Amino acid sequence: MRPSRAARLFGPALLGVMLGVVLPASSAQREHSGVETFAAPIDTALVVDSATVDIRLRTGDVDEAHVATELRISGVGEQRAEQFIDAHMPTTEVTDGRITVTVDPGRLGFLGLGILTARSRLDLLVPTHIVPDLTTTSGSITIRGDLPNARPLYLRTATGDVELLGAAASVDVRSASGDARLDLVRPLERLFARTSSGSISVSGGARSVRVDTASGSVWMDNLSGDAEVATATGRITLTWDRLDPGHRVVVHSDSGRIRVTIPEHSSPHGRLTTIAGQIRSDFAGLVNDAGDTITLTGDGPEVLIDSASGDVTLEAGTWWDESDGGEP
Repeated sequence: MRPSRAARLFGPALLGVMLGVVLPASSAQREHSGVETFAAPIDTALVVDSATVDIRLRTGDVDEAHVATELRISGVGEQRAEQFIDAHMPTTEVTDGRITVTVDPGRLGFLGLGILTARSRLDLLVPTHIVPDLTTTSGSITIRGDLPNARPLYLRTATGDVELLGAAASVDVRSASGDARLDLVRPLERLFARTSSGSISVSGGARSVRVDTASGSVWMDNLSGDAEVATATGRITLTWDRLDPGHRVVVHSDSGRIRVTIPEHSSPHGRLTTIAGQIRSDFAGLVNDAGDTITLTGDGPEVLIDSASGDVTLEAGTWWDESDGGEP
């Protein structure tokens, strides 16, 4: 039953009384902002471990690395506000060829029901030649720019999301439940991605990919080489611009639907298998008596796709499909 207006208005106050929580008589607002600048010669490694603090990194026409800290909290008592600022302040260490930025918020405990806003973020402006290695727990990671020397660009988070708009030589993404979205302006040499429940989305391509997730979905287009993709329950959608003889594609899902699109002239060999789902292929092949396996009879790239209960589709596509609406 929908709560009454009175219940909606007085519910939080009553909850505070029931839990024995005393709301602060007066709340404080604290802010901190500051910028540090560091020399960053060619191949400098930038290692950031920011825990719950969001990371935003952008490359620019600069010769030094700039690290800006923005912290803000309101709606709590003065002591809690001061604790929040102190706990989220980064520490920086500079050694030969390496800049390390660390945030260790520790155990802040319960901030109180009166909290209104809290923001903690690191903004980084760096040269294109720098090599970042970024880690958070619940903080998000956002990158804008070109990082051609990053082999790989390491991006790690537990529950925070990862977003890259730009390019790198290669990327290594690891996440528990956070989603990863890569919008690339040129193909990666290699992509490695592993999540538990987070989804993975890649636009712009890669020459080699290895991706696995438990329950997240995988969506990648503009691929141009070998791929190994696995998921338990997530849906897999993959599209190739180029797939030559000698390339190998291996795709597995326990129950998720699999849709793979390769160039129409590919002539693949290999096998498509599903136990309880349906199979459809645009390429020449032989169907077994049970109807659960198609053996591809081409002489081109090897394609191996299997699903326990999900549908399997292998279709021929062109490099520009006007009917394709993009990522589902």
